[in-house]
Amino acid sequence: PDFIHYYNTERPHMGLNMKTPLEVITSY
Repeated sequence: PDFIHYYNTERPHMGLNMKTPLEVITSY
């Protein structure tokens, strides 16, 4: 989905140690 690409490329999560959502998901 486009929102996955958007969040992984444009919106690093400040609250998750600068990990993108995909990195957080794959870290589990």
